Amino acid sequence: MNIEQRIDNVMKKIDKLSDKKLRFSGGKFPPVWEKPFTEKQVSAFEKIHHITLPQDYKTFITTTASSGTQPFYGLYSIVSEIQQEVAINKKFQYTVRKPLNIAELSDEEYDKLFEEDDEEQVTFDAGYIYLCHEGCGMYSILIVNTDDENTYGTVWYCDIANDAGMFPLIDTVSKTTMNFLDWLEYYADKILKSEYSEYFSYGQLAGKIE
Repeated sequence: MNIEQRIDNVMKKIDKLSDKKLRFSGGKFPPVWEKPFTEKQVSAFEKIHHITLPQDYKTFITTTASSGTQPFYGLYSIVSEIQQEVAINKKFQYTVRKPLNIAELSDEEYDKLFEEDDEEQVTFDAGYIYLCHEGCGMYSILIVNTDDENTYGTVWYCDIANDAGMFPLIDTVSKTTMNFLDWLEYYADKILKSEYSEYFSYGQLAGKIE
């Protein structure tokens, strides 16, 4: 199955969500999608940040939608203001085998991560774009700039606000990492199977590759 066929299958599932009623929807539900970017617009974004967007994500935002009101509080656009908080042109510091687990940091490592006046501060806000906000400081992010080929193009759970960290999403069946379309399809499948009052978090998939 090629990327276009995969996108078509995922969007058919999302179209079925119009029959669902949710207590916790976040953004407007059923989802509303904004028109796709042009190839020229995306190429300009890539050139500015010296990156190449993962192909499945790039195809989605140039053929299907640039952003939308779901999952959770909505799929961010590459030109959303929040993207300016990240040094996209710099390398992501973690890998699928060595994520950022704040609970495991020493006091010294923690200080280097968060003390703004520390000249040796480690930059964790680099090499990714925001996908969506679940609420309470919990985000899904897409890794777009890394030296690790197994980490490039993967979706991560990011929860710095609650001192959790940054972790790749791991498929519960295959035990492998998830790309953008895996991430979006997981949302569609989860909502299709959910009841009115159920809530889920991508944080339930946070882990690492052993």
